[in-house]
Amino acid sequence: MNEKKAMALLGFTSMLTLATVGYLGYRMYTLSQMPSQEQLAQQARASRQVSGEAAQAGADALMAMTLPDLKGVPQALAQWNGKIRVINYWATWCPPCVEEMPMLSRLAERFAAEGVQFVGIGLDETEKMQAFVQKTPVAYPLLAAGTNPGGSPALTVKGMPYTIVLGRDGKVAFSLYGAVREEELDPLLRRLVAAR
Repeated sequence: MNEKKAMALLGFTSMLTLATVGYLGYRMYTLSQMPSQEQLAQQARASRQVSGEAAQAGADALMAMTLPDLKGVPQALAQWNGKIRVINYWATWCPPCVEEMPMLSRLAERFAAEGVQFVGIGLDETEKMQAFVQKTPVAYPLLAAGTNPGGSPALTVKGMPYTIVLGRDGKVAFSLYGAVREEELDPLLRRLVAAR
């Protein structure tokens, strides 16, 4: 009887050992098939980019618009045609938008003499934007699109912040949903400026 129990116990532990080895082998295989952290970051970044056609259609519609600045003075976006334009959609209630504005202001000052024009399009209440710039000065024009932009393709964005860079010819050189980094925007602007 003891011998039967010992054999049963041996069989059970053998099966358990085989199952454990099989599971560990399976986990090692699945982990080896996963993309690296760098590949995941690249995939995430690519998913935040806008297709060239969609970005261009929105940019063309935007450049045909006139929006009020924070003082209520109408500003035609076409006034900056022929310049490299960095258009940044933002709102005071959007933390990544607010966080990137000092960097955008630095770049606006750095590239102003090079024919680069930054413009902020606020999808927010004008009064909130005015209060914001009292506390956080911005070195580029801010235009007010309001909180309900009315379905215009130029003002319909899927997330914020949304940054689009146009070359002197008005063609989209870059577009990105989410916060843009200085180390990606600065070299892009340098290339566009050098391509006179």
